[in-house]
Amino acid sequence: MVKLQFDSKQYKITLPKAIIEAKGWAKGSELKIILNEKGELILKTT
Repeated sequence: MVKLQFDSKQYKITLPKAIIEAKGWAKGSELKIILNEKGELILKTT
């Protein structure tokens, strides 16, 4: 589970390292955020 955070300018989430490594993402990876028809968020690499 992740928690929504706010730093006075924007909201942020922190993803577990295991998920990042499993996806093959690294610092600087660009992710596209998609909202599907059910209202769920989907993260995709661009």
